[in-house]
Amino acid sequence: MAAVGPAALAAGTTKDIVLDRVTAPAAAAPAAGATATSDAMAVSVLVEAADGTLTPRGTDKMFHTGDRFRVKVLASRDAKIALYNTNPKGVLGKDPVWQGEVKLGQETITPRLRLDGNSGVDYLHIVMQPAKEEGIFAWLGNWLSRTKDGAKDGATKDISLDVQNTDSATYLLNGKGQGLVTTMRIVHQR
Repeated sequence: MAAVGPAALAAGTTKDIVLDRVTAPAAAAPAAGATATSDAMAVSVLVEAADGTLTPRGTDKMFHTGDRFRVKVLASRDAKIALYNTNPKGVLGKDPVWQGEVKLGQETITPRLRLDGNSGVDYLHIVMQPAKEEGIFAWLGNWLSRTKDGAKDGATKDISLDVQNTDSATYLLNGKGQGLVTTMRIVHQR
């Protein structure tokens, strides 16, 4: 598989590039201890029906307090994943609501999550940790503060992030291999 560089980015959509990266055979993965040259991730929200059926739902759709859902993640490398929540009162929880590991080319689906508490807007931050990062909560806070201060999608001179949203998933690509964060805005009412 060819390296993802500026020419490759121009040739296809972010979705195409991400899907190519997250479904690549394990042989294309960086050697143990090597740093990834780019990170890619596809994230979907799956709403759980009463019978247990999971259906993708875009975060541009209204949710209801009490809805049960799971988050599906595909990543371009083996990585630690964590989900943090900013509740409708604007409080970012210091502890993740879920954390686990994702393997290259394998879907990871979180345990059941539920919208409860105050109606309003919850922000679910899905974090693919950088390969060599300690103090992940501080790293996440730094990323979020850059986004809040007007830098689109956490972009700074050192981090270049390409994002494409569709009705069923969000596709992210960071050409510098520095980890990824996507924030899903989930509006729910009673």
